[in-house]
Amino acid sequence: MRKVLLAGLWLVALAIVGIVLWTRVVDRYQRDGTLQLAILSAPVRVVRDDQGIPYIYAESLDDAIRAQGWVTAQDRGFQLEFERYLSSGRLAELVGEPALEADIELRLAGTRRHGERQAAMLAPADRRFYELYLEGVNAYVAGQGHERQFGFGLLGMAPQPWTLEDVMTLQMFLNWQSAVNLQAELVAQELSDRLGPARAAELAQVTINPDDGGTAGLEPVPAFASVAAPALELRADAGWFRTGQKALELGSNQWVMSGGRSASGAPVLVNDPHLDARTLPGIWHPVGLITPEFRAVGAAGPGIPGIAVGRTSHLAFGVTNAYADVVDLFIETEDPDQPGRYLQGDESHPFEVIEENVRVRKRPGSSEFREVPLRIRLTHRGPVISDHGMGVAAGKLLSMRWSAIEAMEADTGAWALFTAEDVAAARRAIGRSTAPYNYVIADMAGNIAHATGGRVPVRRRGDGSRPVAVTDGSDAWDGFVPWDAMPGQVNPARGWVGNANHRTVGRDFPTPYSTFFAASWRYRRMLELLESKPAFTPEEHWAFMRDTKNPMAARIAPLMSAALTAHPDTRAAGEVLAAWDHADEPGAAAPAIFQSVYRHFARRVFEDDLGPDLAARYLGSYYLWHERLALLLEEPDSDWFDDQRTPGRESRDDLFHLAALDALAELRPALGDDVRRWAWGKVHTVTFFSPLVPGAAAAGILGGGVHPKEGSGETLNRATFRFDKPYAATSIASLRMVADLGDPDRVMAVLTGGASGRQFDPHLKDQTPAWLNGEPRYWWFSDAAIAEHRASELTLTP
Repeated sequence: MRKVLLAGLWLVALAIVGIVLWTRVVDRYQRDGTLQLAILSAPVRVVRDDQGIPYIYAESLDDAIRAQGWVTAQDRGFQLEFERYLSSGRLAELVGEPALEADIELRLAGTRRHGERQAAMLAPADRRFYELYLEGVNAYVAGQGHERQFGFGLLGMAPQPWTLEDVMTLQMFLNWQSAVNLQAELVAQELSDRLGPARAAELAQVTINPDDGGTAGLEPVPAFASVAAPALELRADAGWFRTGQKALELGSNQWVMSGGRSASGAPVLVNDPHLDARTLPGIWHPVGLITPEFRAVGAAGPGIPGIAVGRTSHLAFGVTNAYADVVDLFIETEDPDQPGRYLQGDESHPFEVIEENVRVRKRPGSSEFREVPLRIRLTHRGPVISDHGMGVAAGKLLSMRWSAIEAMEADTGAWALFTAEDVAAARRAIGRSTAPYNYVIADMAGNIAHATGGRVPVRRRGDGSRPVAVTDGSDAWDGFVPWDAMPGQVNPARGWVGNANHRTVGRDFPTPYSTFFAASWRYRRMLELLESKPAFTPEEHWAFMRDTKNPMAARIAPLMSAALTAHPDTRAAGEVLAAWDHADEPGAAAPAIFQSVYRHFARRVFEDDLGPDLAARYLGSYYLWHERLALLLEEPDSDWFDDQRTPGRESRDDLFHLAALDALAELRPALGDDVRRWAWGKVHTVTFFSPLVPGAAAAGILGGGVHPKEGSGETLNRATFRFDKPYAATSIASLRMVADLGDPDRVMAVLTGGASGRQFDPHLKDQTPAWLNGEPRYWWFSDAAIAEHRASELTLTP
C-alpha cells in the first residue's frame, strides 16, 4: 500500500510539473518590448494594466483600429475562430452533431449569404473601419503563429485569415440572435391549433409599459382575428423550442441619469448586458483606443472594431435588446398542380432553391467528417422553415421573413456611432442600424437620450404574434417604421431614462411594434430605485445593478403564503414566505420556496389544458406567461385553475398547495427537511467554465468554479434559470458598467471572466471574484490613470 501511495504521489508531482512546464510554452505571448508590425504607419504602444486590459496609444485612429485587430487576435484568437464557425452555421464542422440543428437554423436565416451581400455594398467609411481592423487581425494570424493558443491544438484547428465577409456574417449573426420572437410565434400557432383562436388569446403574452400604463395582450378578441388563418396542425421538433437563451442573445438593464440628478453634476450611464456569459473569459474584450484627438474605452465584441459599450471623448453609450418584432411567419400553400411552385392567391410562383452541405465532424478533434445535404426553398417572403424539423397540414408551408435582409443599406451606422460627437449624431447613427437594439446615450454637453435601432415592418395584416396566411400577391408589409418614429426620447423631464427589455412603446404607438417583451418586473424595480431620491452617486448606481428585490414575489408571495399556511403540511413554508422581505438573497430560504412552488404551480395551471409537451414549450419561454399568470391570480376561481383531469374543481389556492407539496418533494433531498434552514444559493448557482470542457464537472479545474448566486429572473441582479433545468443561472450580467462623465479618470466596470481568452493566462478569470462579490473594478480613461496602473508595455513598430 505504501508503494502504491508513493507511486500515486509521484504521478501527481509529475502531473504538476508537466502542467507548469506546459503553461510556460502554451498561451504565453509578448507583452513587453518591441515587435515589428508592418501594417502600421507609425509606432503604437500597447499599455496593459494589472488586469491585462490593453490601452492602445496611436498617432492616428487608423493605426489604433489596426492595432485593436492585432491585440484582439492576440488576446482572443481562439474565441475569434470559434465565433467564425458559429456565425456562419459551421459549428458542427468544429464540435460535431450537437451543433447541427443550430447550424441549420443559421443556414435558413442566411447569416453567411446576407453577410456577403452586406460586405459587397458597404459604404466607404464603414468598409474602411472594418478593413483596418482586419489588417490587424490578419497580421497577427500571419506573423505570431509561435504564440500558441491552447484551444487550437486541442480541437485540431489552426487560425485562418479573416475576410470582410466573415465580419459582416458575424454582424448578421448578432442581429439574428437578437430577433427573439420566432419561438413565441410558433407556440402561438400551436395554442391556436389546440384551443382555437379565442381560447388561445386568453394565454397570449401580456406586455406592460409601466410609464404610461399601456398594455397589449388583454383584448378579448385576438388582434389577428380579422386575418383568415387556417389551422396549421403545426408539429415542430424540440430544436425549434429552446428554453434558454440563444448564443449571444442580448438582454440587459440600462439607464442614464442627467447631471442635475448626479452627484458629480454630469450625466451617469449604467449598463449590464445580460447574456449566457458563463463561458470564460466572457463575451466582451475590454480595450482602450487613444490618439491625440480621440479616445474610447469600453468593451468590444471580439471580431468587431471599436467598442459596443463604453465611453469616448464625446459621449457614453450602453446597449440592450429592444425586443422589436423584426421576424414574421407566413402560412403558404403549395401549388397542387405544379410541383416546385407555391401559390399567392391564383398566381403560381416557382420556389427559389439553395443547395448546401453542412459538414459535421464525427467527434471533437477527429479528422473525419460527414456531409449533410441541405435544400432550402424560398418564397417571396423568405425561407420555408417547415421543410426542416416541422410537420404542417397537407399542402401548407411555413415561411419566415426577416426585416434586416430587406432593409439592408450601405451605411450601417457603425463608424458613425463610434465617432459620434453628441447625442443627436449618435441617434442618427443608431437609426441606420437594422439590429433591434435599445441604446442609452449621454454626451459631454449634458444631454441624455434613449434611441432604438432595427427595422420594424408596418404590418398591413396581423400583429406579428402568430403566422399570417398568404391569400394573394399583395405585400403584408407596408415598409418600415421610420427611425425617428421608433421608441426614444431626449432629455426627459424626470431626469433619467432607462429600460429592461420591457414594453417601451407608448399606448398610442400607431402600428404593431412587438407582442413579445420581457416582463416589467425589473423595470418596476428600476423605477422604485431611481425615483427614491433626487440625486445619486456612481457607487449607488453600482449597487442598484446588484439589487435583489423581486417585485413579482412582492405581488405573488402573500397570496402563496396564505394558501400554504392553511395546510399543516405546508404551513412552515407559508410562514417563511410571510416573513420574507422579497429579496432573492443566496442565504435565504424564501426564494427557494417561492421559485420552486411557482414553477410547479405554473406547470399545474397549464399542463392539463395544453398537454405536457405544449405546456413545456409555453412555459419554457418565461416572457410568454409571467405577466399573464400574475393577472390570472387575481381571479382565484378562474377556469384555468381547475384541473381538467380530476373530477373535482380546483381553485388557485388548491394548486398553490399541491405545487408546494411538489416543491417539498423536489428540494428536500438537496436542502433538508426543515424549510426554514433552506438556502437559495445552494440550488441557485452560477458555473463559470472553459469553452473547451463546458459544464460543472471541470469548472473547478479549467473554469471559474460553481458559486451560489443571488437574484433571479425578476431582479435587477438578473440570474435566470431554464424552466426545464432548475435552478442553475444561465442569463447573467456579462459585464457591469457605470460611466460618470464627470469623472475624468475612470469607468467603473467588471467582467464575468477577464481580458484574456488564453486558457492558462491569469487574466482569463481574474475579474470573476469581483463580479461575484460586487467589488467595483475600473477601466482607466485618463493618461495619468493609465500610466499609474501600467503593468506592461509593448511597442509595435512599422
